[in-house]
Amino acid sequence: RHNGAQQTLDTCNELGVKVLAYYPFAMGLLTGKYTSAMPELSAEHALTSSLTKSRRSKFEQKDLERYAKGDGKSIPAGGVAPLLSTMERIANDRDKTVAQVALNYIICKGAVPIPGARTAAQYVDNMGALGWRLTEAEVSEMENVADNLGFSFDGAGFKRSNAKFVGYGMETWSLS
Repeated sequence: RHNGAQQTLDTCNELGVKVLAYYPFAMGLLTGKYTSAMPELSAEHALTSSLTKSRRSKFEQKDLERYAKGDGKSIPAGGVAPLLSTMERIANDRDKTVAQVALNYIICKGAVPIPGARTAAQYVDNMGALGWRLTEAEVSEMENVADNLGFSFDGAGFKRSNAKFVGYGMETWSLS
């Protein structure tokens, strides 16, 4: 929301252009699969234990662990756990899943999410995000918690760039 994406989305909505939102689950961090319903486990501990069983590359794994736990440098300790806790509470209050809350948030913002589904159960879960809407207060609460995390999600295993090698040297660009 702070890198110009929200302004782009707002302009597209004003013009009647639908925006497709890719990575709506932040590489799985916002699905709830890295959390546990076991009350004795904190969201941070559940994230860490689930990530150790992941089938992702070591590079992706390292980045996702940074987002889950924090690195004390660019990502504060606790990582995404405060946001996941908020999303879990909202999901429990509404009898929904964390993944459904994540998708519904995107829908509430006026974009069309493109969620992945490797199984029929994931497809069914994704469809549970339809037919209802988060309240403005819930959207606001999630945004406030996300803003207070102290970092934004830049992807895992790859990084965005404003430059590329084009054969004769580096070509750079900016959005202005």
